[in-house]
Amino acid sequence: MNPLELLGLAAMATPYMVAVLLGVAVPLLVLMAWRSAGAGLALIGVAWAAELATMSQPVLHVGVFLHVADVLLVLVAAAAALRWLLPSGVPSRHPAWIVTVLLLVVGIAWGLAVHGRAAGVQSRPDFYAVAAASCAMSFHPQAQPLRLLVRLLLVLAAYTLLLTAWRWTVTLVPLHDLLPPGGTYNVDGPLRVVPSNAALLLAQLLVLALFFGGGGLTLARWLSPLLLAAVLVLQHRSVWLAAIVGVLVGAMAARSRRVPRWQQALLALAVVAVTALALGTSDRLTDQLRTSAQRALAGRDTVADRFQNWRATLRQWVNDGPVAIAVGRIRGADARRGVEDESGRERIIEYQAHNHYVNTLAGSGVIGLAAYAWWMAWIVGGLMRALRTDDAGDRRVAAALLVLLAMQITYYIAYGVEFVQYALAGLAMAWVAAWRQRQRAAAAAPAAPTWRSVVAWR
Repeated sequence: MNPLELLGLAAMATPYMVAVLLGVAVPLLVLMAWRSAGAGLALIGVAWAAELATMSQPVLHVGVFLHVADVLLVLVAAAAALRWLLPSGVPSRHPAWIVTVLLLVVGIAWGLAVHGRAAGVQSRPDFYAVAAASCAMSFHPQAQPLRLLVRLLLVLAAYTLLLTAWRWTVTLVPLHDLLPPGGTYNVDGPLRVVPSNAALLLAQLLVLALFFGGGGLTLARWLSPLLLAAVLVLQHRSVWLAAIVGVLVGAMAARSRRVPRWQQALLALAVVAVTALALGTSDRLTDQLRTSAQRALAGRDTVADRFQNWRATLRQWVNDGPVAIAVGRIRGADARRGVEDESGRERIIEYQAHNHYVNTLAGSGVIGLAAYAWWMAWIVGGLMRALRTDDAGDRRVAAALLVLLAMQITYYIAYGVEFVQYALAGLAMAWVAAWRQRQRAAAAAPAAPTWRSVVAWR
C-alpha cells in the first residue's frame, strides 16, 4: 500500500478516531471531576480560560452554536449531580440552594417548551454558575482548603496577565492582522482588552496577597505590583470599588486574626509605590486613569446607562404579571427594551441588566432573590462566627473567604452572574457547612474531666 493510500485511509478514519476518543474522554472527565475537587475546579478553570480567550464567542455549530464552556460545564454539572445523588459524603446542602437549583431547572424546562432554543441561550450564564457552584460545594474541604483555592486563582491570574500583555501589544503596536473582527477587543476603550470578571479575579488575588501569606500567596505578593497595575490600567471602575471593599474587609479580618495592622499597611504602601512609579512614567496613561475616575464619580459613561437599564428590566418583569413576580420571567422571552443615551436619544438594547440582583429578580422572581440572599447570608454569617473562634487556622480560612465574598457581592452591583465567582461561593458554602458540623460535634461531645471534677467525684 503506497503512502497516498495510507493518507486516504487515515483521513477516512479520523472522524471515527475522534468519536472514540470523545467517547472515552467524556466519561473519564466526569469520573475525575466526581472523584476529585481539584479535577472539578480544573474543568471550571479551563472553561473560564476558554471563554476569556474566545471573547465568549461560540466555536462550534452543530445545529446550535456551542461554546467551549458549554461542553465542559455540562460535564461539571454531571459530576456534581452524581455526587449529590450517590452516597459520597457531600456536606449538608442549604435549603435555599436547593430552591435556587429547582428554580433554574424548572425555568429552563418551561422556557424551552415555550420559546425553544432562545431559552437555552438566555439561561447559559445561570446554568454555568449553578453547575460550577454545585460542583464546588459537593466536596468536603481539604485539610488546607485555601491551598486549592489559591492555586486556582494564581493559575487563572497568571494566564490573564499573559493574555492581557499580548492583547495590549497587539492593540498598541498595532498588529492589525492579529486584531479581532472589528479591530478592537472592547468598544469601551483600547486598554480594556479583557472583561471585568478577569480584572476582578486579579483584584481578588491582589487583596489576598496583601493580607495573607504562605503557599501560592507568597508568589502572589511578588506579582502584586503587576496585579495592581493591570487592575488600574484595565479601567473597570466597578472592580476598583470591589478592591476597596476587599481592602476594608481584609483590614477588619486581619484585626480579628490578631495580625499587626502596620505589616499590612507597610506592604500595601510598598505595592502602591512600586505600581505608581511604573505607571507614572506615562503622562498619557495617568491622565486617562484620572479622567476615567472623574467621569465615574460624575455619573457619566456607563454609570447612567446602567441605572436606566435596571429600571427598564424591572419594568418588564413587573409588567409580566404575578407569576413572573414570584418565579421570574419565562426564559427566552423578548428582553428588548428602550433606554436613553447621554444625548437623550432612545436606543433599543437586549443584553442583561448589568446587575446580578436585578437579573436574579427578573429571572427567578422574588423567591429566587430571597433564596440567593438566604444562602449568601448563611455563608457570611458562618464566616463571621468562625472569625471569633480560638482556632487560628479556621480564622485564617474564614477571613480569606470573607474577603473574596465581599468583593464578589460588591462586583455584582454592576455586573451579572459569573461562574468562577459562584464556584468560590460554593467552596465557601462547603467550608461553612463542614465548620458548623465540627462545632456541633464538639458541643455535643462530653467535656474532658478536670482535676476539680475528679476530686469532687471522689
